[in-house]
Amino acid sequence: MAKVNSLYEFIIRYGYAGIFLFLFYEGTGMPGPVQIIFIAAAYLIKKGSLNLFKVILYITLGNLSGNILAYFVGRFKGKRFVKSLLKKLKVKEDVYRRIERWYKNKGGYVVFISRLIGLPRTPAIWLSGVAGIDLIEYVVFCFLGDLVWATIWTLMALYGFNGIAYIQKLLSKIVH
Repeated sequence: MAKVNSLYEFIIRYGYAGIFLFLFYEGTGMPGPVQIIFIAAAYLIKKGSLNLFKVILYITLGNLSGNILAYFVGRFKGKRFVKSLLKKLKVKEDVYRRIERWYKNKGGYVVFISRLIGLPRTPAIWLSGVAGIDLIEYVVFCFLGDLVWATIWTLMALYGFNGIAYIQKLLSKIVH
């Protein structure tokens, strides 16, 4: 719980820069309680300290920057790792080549959809580099997916605060 509080306080203190840095970290595929960022950002938007559109932009660009770094790590270091893992799992080489071809052909769509869904978020960004999908295609689809993801989560956190305020008003009327 202390780490969550520290992260929340970090965002409260550093605002846009803190949002960008944490989302850059998360965008590389490293685990972290990203929902805390959305809650802290929503609190600051509600307070008037941050702008909704800028928050969404910083989340998107931070995550995209991390995604690009992960792509290059996968591109230059990932293939050897994946091949050795598949060898240990006794997956045939031609299965790997078929998956790689499929990923090169459909990778942009896979990346976009994976940016919206929790579990495949990390494997999709790393595998994009391993498979070697076109960098421009990767960046465009990551940007679009990150933008939709950032918008949805920021608005959910923001309207969650509005819902809490509404419930508090309702309860105060009932109690009084």
